[in-house]
Amino acid sequence: MKLRNQVALALLAIAQLSGPAYAQAVVEKSGRVIYTPIKWEKFVSVAGQPLPVPEQWLQDEEARIAHSLKLPDAVPKMLPFDFDKARWQALMPGKPNVALQYFNHLCDNEAGEWIFRKAENVEGLYFARPQGMPGGGMMTDPYGPEAPWVQRMPGVVDDSLRRQGSMFVSPPHLMFRFVEQPRRYLNWMNRTVAWQAHIMEPYIRLFGYTTQPDVNPDGTFAETRRPKDPAQIIGIAAPSARYAYTWRGLVRERDREHNIAGAELIIYERESKEIMAVRRNFVVSPKNARGPEKTLWELGATCPKVRGNMTEELLKLAVDVLKTAEPPTIVWSR
Repeated sequence: MKLRNQVALALLAIAQLSGPAYAQAVVEKSGRVIYTPIKWEKFVSVAGQPLPVPEQWLQDEEARIAHSLKLPDAVPKMLPFDFDKARWQALMPGKPNVALQYFNHLCDNEAGEWIFRKAENVEGLYFARPQGMPGGGMMTDPYGPEAPWVQRMPGVVDDSLRRQGSMFVSPPHLMFRFVEQPRRYLNWMNRTVAWQAHIMEPYIRLFGYTTQPDVNPDGTFAETRRPKDPAQIIGIAAPSARYAYTWRGLVRERDREHNIAGAELIIYERESKEIMAVRRNFVVSPKNARGPEKTLWELGATCPKVRGNMTEELLKLAVDVLKTAEPPTIVWSR
């Protein structure tokens, strides 16, 4: 028991020194590491946001870049919401509560997708902010995730070589030849990213994943496919991709108080920081039966409506904006 406590304390010390601020934890007498609700205490002004953002959101270079990106004027600006009026309306029979009124206000005035420029003959892209699966109680913490809509997407949080290596590189469905990412020693729960442990360079390139048709009992090829060649990974000194795909959370007045959170997916040119496309969504969490201080971000309603499944929500913007030489054959869900 004493040894287990020492190990737990050592892990906590490492988390406090080197891990993201998201993965806050405490050690009980039993040696068990448990999640501690996150508190936003310090806010930082950033170039790309109308309101200061929590300091926790700016823990690494790619996060700081994401929050520095300035959107074109065509993207709707933040509009004030009359909370006093909403409270009076919520008292009337058949009227929605304040949270739903606020959510509808954000959806009507801010949510949407804007594509400003498309690129042709794109070979690969830089996926700037892979994360890893949120653990503990993060997705039930009103202030836990930076961007609940994004951080519940399998393509962002499934921290495996197969998922990350096949997310954009999966011929003939998706025809990018490679995807590059920052090399990560620890994910946001301060766990080692084992499949990157042998890489010494600051970035990685994933490539080479292929599939082959399944075979029907009669010997004919099926429409479904299965893996053939696994994804390969190498370390690189710097990304070579011209275009980057990133995401960021949004801050709106009293949003988390009403279990609402906004986020943006952004595609931009790395050198010039030119914004090529933005998709802005908001999510409102239903009540959690475990208590008023809990949310259910993974079950929250979104606007605009999620297209297909959560993986497609991430992929479709990339496919629409970054055109590969050979067109993809992926069929999107309706």
